[in-house]
Amino acid sequence: MRRLFRFLKANFQAFGRHWSVYVLLVVSINLVLTSLIVPGLTWGVNRLLVVNGIGYLTYTNFVSVLTKHPLVLISLVLLVLLICGLVYIQMAFLFRQIKRIQEQTPASQWQLLKQSGHDLLTLKPLTMLIMIGYFLLILPFGQIIFKSVLLNKVTIPAFIIQDMWTTPKIWGPIILVYTLALILSIRLITFLPETIFNKKLSTTRLLQKCWQTTRGRFWRLLIKVGVLAIAITLVGVLSQLLFFNLQRYYDQNLPHYALLLAILNLFILEIISQILLAMSIVMILQLILKQAGYLVPSETRVKVILKQRSLRIRMRQGAAMLLLILVAAGVALYDYAYLEGAMDNRPALISHRGVDDGNGVQNTIPALQKTAREKPDYIEMDIQETKDHQFVVMHDNNLEELAGVNRTVHELTLAELTALTVRENGYSAKIPSFDQYLTAAEKAHQRLLVEIKVSPQDSPQMMTNFIKRYQQRLLKKGNRIHSLSYPVVAVLKKQAPRLFVSFILPYNISFPETPANAYTMEATTLNAAFINQAHAGNQAVYAWTVNDPDVMQRLLLTEVDGIITDNLSDLKDVVAENNDHPSYATRLLIYSSQLAGFSGESEN
Repeated sequence: MRRLFRFLKANFQAFGRHWSVYVLLVVSINLVLTSLIVPGLTWGVNRLLVVNGIGYLTYTNFVSVLTKHPLVLISLVLLVLLICGLVYIQMAFLFRQIKRIQEQTPASQWQLLKQSGHDLLTLKPLTMLIMIGYFLLILPFGQIIFKSVLLNKVTIPAFIIQDMWTTPKIWGPIILVYTLALILSIRLITFLPETIFNKKLSTTRLLQKCWQTTRGRFWRLLIKVGVLAIAITLVGVLSQLLFFNLQRYYDQNLPHYALLLAILNLFILEIISQILLAMSIVMILQLILKQAGYLVPSETRVKVILKQRSLRIRMRQGAAMLLLILVAAGVALYDYAYLEGAMDNRPALISHRGVDDGNGVQNTIPALQKTAREKPDYIEMDIQETKDHQFVVMHDNNLEELAGVNRTVHELTLAELTALTVRENGYSAKIPSFDQYLTAAEKAHQRLLVEIKVSPQDSPQMMTNFIKRYQQRLLKKGNRIHSLSYPVVAVLKKQAPRLFVSFILPYNISFPETPANAYTMEATTLNAAFINQAHAGNQAVYAWTVNDPDVMQRLLLTEVDGIITDNLSDLKDVVAENNDHPSYATRLLIYSSQLAGFSGESEN
């Protein structure tokens, strides 16, 4: 335990000696990445699709796009390689900067950037291939080991992970893959600095050296990385609690000055968040450099360095402080607007599959009736075409999980389907037809968000039948539609343009160019840039499926138009906490929880 305390003390002291320079370094890099590099890459992908006449790119058309447009495939591969190259340059630049700052060696920013670019260009082809694999390998642990805005863009959507963990048959392989990724991430933790500072070694010898360097030290390194992450998180939490309690005191005892003090407190918390973000990056990379043997300043040398620190270095630190203050001051107006409630966002509250916290069987009338009493703005539900070209309310294509019948929806008639009983969450109910469900919703004065699901077995007249039967009823009550199938969206907007139709996207690869009224976006990769672009085109954005209160809070700050959730009660509480005249202290706590340094994530 004493060793861990000494380890933490040494790392905090090493960071503290040059903290302002480190903060300026990290803020500058993230600013360049988020304001120039990432938007540039996004624009490039969008232009690539537009030039090739591709309106959208998602998993439903991904294979066909790549097979029919080989140039797009080549371009996307080159784009992935470019992203990996930029991540490598970013890491090389950070490693060189940390080494320079700690050892106080003279070098200009431009020199270090050129050297970092040269590091990439001089990589052996095999080393470069392994480097790309390594970046993919560490993705599950990237928030702890290598924080990078670019790496954060390569995210596995939450629904995929949830689906994997709800399938017990693949738990073993998943655990095995994660375990191997963790082991290799730690055992090869010195791989990047070795490729930067040790170019003479062959690729094989380089890997051998990395493996030997961490031999017998796996648990020690894992504990050190974990201790650093926990310590930084603890500092963030304590900072939040301190300023929350201070603000609560101001709210109660100094009401005339509470707003001014809230702006000041939020200002300080924003600075702290950037310091913690820089701390988490620098401390981990510093640990890796020491482990690789490329950062070994002695205590005596550190003391000499401190005594001999030049005026130029001090001026640079002063400039870093000034710039940090100016950057934070630039958001003071935003803070004022947020604290005063000018930016309150009340998105549509949407119950996923008509249930709230398991209060019934999904997509059934009893669950609809219970959930409707909680007055969501919409109840999201699913319909499919039956064997006899009717419409039934059902999400799964196969009936085995809910009804215990190993048949697909398209193999049975509507009468056969509505005779079946489905069971879930300790409840049972009959499968309803869409007519029955729609009638029940109308009786409860409940609007619906209808997901039209498709399959290869659908009849050619499916959408014509749907429009003819339901268009007027849906319009009369203000119901809306969404679908994963772009052909469904296109047909509806052409043949029934008055219907409100949203296109479901499971991944934010590029902004789609479609006539949809809205986009239903999987929440993991949804960001403010996508929402702003949609709003600029007078299109709404719904997020699915959001069950974590912290994610709900984040989405409220991005001004999303609707949130689809399995936990409607939690979502109502979060929205109420934000919008029902909360105290400045509460607003402070809500907003500070979403700051980069406190959330443990790099900013989008």
